[in-house]
Amino acid sequence: MLAVLTALLQQEVAARDEVPGGYGEFLLMSLLVLVVVCLLAWLVLRFGLRRLYPMARPGNEGPVKVIARVALEARQTLYIVEVGGKTMLLGTGDRPVSLISELDSDAVAAAVAAAPKPKSFADVLRRITGKDKPEQEPSP
Repeated sequence: MLAVLTALLQQEVAARDEVPGGYGEFLLMSLLVLVVVCLLAWLVLRFGLRRLYPMARPGNEGPVKVIARVALEARQTLYIVEVGGKTMLLGTGDRPVSLISELDSDAVAAAVAAAPKPKSFADVLRRITGKDKPEQEPSP
């Protein structure tokens, strides 16, 4: 009786140690899962962040419009915000959001219009790789 139980126990242990299909199949399945997780992460970063962070959305629709944002330090940021026709400079940090100043809306609009357009990552990458097309002047 003891011999039969020992034999059954050894078979059970041997069955648990084997990987179904071998290690090659296990490696292939692991790589497949890794590719799927990376693809899902890319999709969320590419398309999901636009819904999660309205500041990233062009147009910035709604009653509150963030005109500009400047990070001063790791946890301190200045925002120029337009709410109800008023333009305000707000500061955030370790303490609650504070109103620093109310700004002239026309002066802010002129400064934003005069500011250079920020370059996208694709523009910077094209310039670094040398695939940047030189701007051609229109012929008269």
